[in-house]
Amino acid sequence: MNRTSFFCLVSAGVLAGCSSVSVNRDFDSTFNFSQLKTYAWQHEMQPETGVPKIDNDLNDKRIRAAVEQELALKGFKKSDQAAADFKVAYFMDFQQRIDDRGSSMSVGVGRSSYGRAGSVGWSSGGMISDYEEAQLMIDILNPENEEMVWRGRGRRRASDSSNPEKITATVNDAVTRILKKFPPKQKKR
Repeated sequence: MNRTSFFCLVSAGVLAGCSSVSVNRDFDSTFNFSQLKTYAWQHEMQPETGVPKIDNDLNDKRIRAAVEQELALKGFKKSDQAAADFKVAYFMDFQQRIDDRGSSMSVGVGRSSYGRAGSVGWSSGGMISDYEEAQLMIDILNPENEEMVWRGRGRRRASDSSNPEKITATVNDAVTRILKKFPPKQKKR
């Protein structure tokens, strides 16, 4: 492997690790998503959970605005509940996680007046820390029976930012990533 290929490979690995939101999705493969054009919120006001961090009117406004903006970009129109082709709901959760950075490895390649040189370093010192993970789930519901037909979930390390612009940007990024593959592409039957 030449030096250019090696550095391209390492750079790609580093960039892939920079994604701050981990997303997964699930959906009902028998539901016809191609018929969807209008939506309504399942709850006009987010139900209280009793957890102050989750029951946050500022975040509720941010999340709803981000979802509505993303759905509008996809061509969906907001309507009243009676006329909606689907309903939207969201849920937040916070969980404690443990981060174990018990070992690490580094590789060095260089050139000196004595020729080429390389080295490999290994550290086995344990570093364990805990952190809080925030989760945002966005559900798409069939309005006829309120059954979930699609769910997207984004997870990331929770931030203690007190900067409203940064919080809004984080929410917008998470919602965009979660709804990126909605509606799902389905195989023709």
